[in-house]
Amino acid sequence: MVHSTELFSIEEDPFFMADLQQMAKAHNYRRWQFDMVAPHVKGRILEVGGGIGNFTPELAKAGSSVVSIEPNAFCFKQLAEKTKPLKNVSVFNATVEDLEKHLPAQDRFDTIIMMNVLEHIKDDEAVLRLLQQRLAREGLLVILVPAAQWAFGSTDQRLGHYRRYSKSYSRALVGRLNMRMVAMRYYNFIGLWAWWFNAKITRRENQNDGQIHLFDKYFVPVISRLEAVVPPPVGQSILFVARTTPS
Repeated sequence: MVHSTELFSIEEDPFFMADLQQMAKAHNYRRWQFDMVAPHVKGRILEVGGGIGNFTPELAKAGSSVVSIEPNAFCFKQLAEKTKPLKNVSVFNATVEDLEKHLPAQDRFDTIIMMNVLEHIKDDEAVLRLLQQRLAREGLLVILVPAAQWAFGSTDQRLGHYRRYSKSYSRALVGRLNMRMVAMRYYNFIGLWAWWFNAKITRRENQNDGQIHLFDKYFVPVISRLEAVVPPPVGQSILFVARTTPS
């Protein structure tokens, strides 16, 4: 797996942990993100890119067990500490390619989830093919990624993003894996325009604490309810879920 930032590899860059810590304070937004994926999470779960554990405890409640892998050393320390009390969670400082060093090759998962991870991987199809081999019969691949390539900017670059996704790109990606798309939708319509403004107008390399607080406290409670009724035509993020087809 190839990762990229201008200064560090993702395994070494402390900026990734700082960004996750910043987003950890956005309680309403994190809850909204998890609510988006929760209906598709079940059984034995593999979390790819556990970060600092922003979602791992919720995954542990939703499934029977969780294996969480995180390559960034800074993040992994917090992930391990946060999940230490959780008896049904195992964590490894590892990449997808390293997984066989920690788990038997025959281990299979009902759900493999990547939340804001796939965009950091240069060859996204290759890593999904590796993960596909770890899915149980009719297992689910649950992917949450940034959307709208036209909003790609300096913050994406500093975070090591290779791309932002669209429905057409995601659909083609799943098709090449010979998997069946079972759910796909955009969300966070308003957040996309704030991201675009920061990317194209102010050209910020990091997210603004004040903007995040304002958005999380006043906007998320409203737009999350609205979008539950009327899915937006585009958004800051896209969720897609694919199922393995019976052989």
